[in-house]
Amino acid sequence: MKKILFMLMCMFICIPTIANAHTELTSSNPKEGQMVTEELDEIVLDFAGSIEELSTMKLMKDGEEVSLSQVQVQDKKMVGSPSTPLENGSYIIDWIIAGEDGHPISGKVSFTVQIKQMQEEKEEAQPKAANKENEQQDKGEVQKENQTSSNSVTTIITVILLVVLCLGVALMFRKKRK
Repeated sequence: MKKILFMLMCMFICIPTIANAHTELTSSNPKEGQMVTEELDEIVLDFAGSIEELSTMKLMKDGEEVSLSQVQVQDKKMVGSPSTPLENGSYIIDWIIAGEDGHPISGKVSFTVQIKQMQEEKEEAQPKAANKENEQQDKGEVQKENQTSSNSVTTIITVILLVVLCLGVALMFRKKRK
């Protein structure tokens, strides 16, 4: 009985660390939902931990792949360079990485390219640009809140597991006294 209880306690202690081992996307250029108004020379994805060389990304427009001249992995970054200037339209960066723990993780980042139209709009009304910047900042704050709530859930689970562990130890020593 004591061995089983000890094994359960060890397992509960290890679960929060396993959950935190996955590498996640921390930032990107272009950012999620960003409207790109100038020619984009490279796409940069930054991750929380180191990523493996097998990691890759694809750039998609209207369901078709847009060629990237190269994709390089540099410790916690993945950098891709479009082989030709991007046309106006909506794009999705479809990425797949192998994190430090070896698990495959995937995700998407969407953005829009509007080079010529945005230059004309800037000349007409500069206050509109300020509103778009505020919207982009709000999106960034929402992403930070989502990360914070994820961290809160992990903290709650850790506290619950520690309480269960303490109760198990208390029960184990209580039986020894009898």
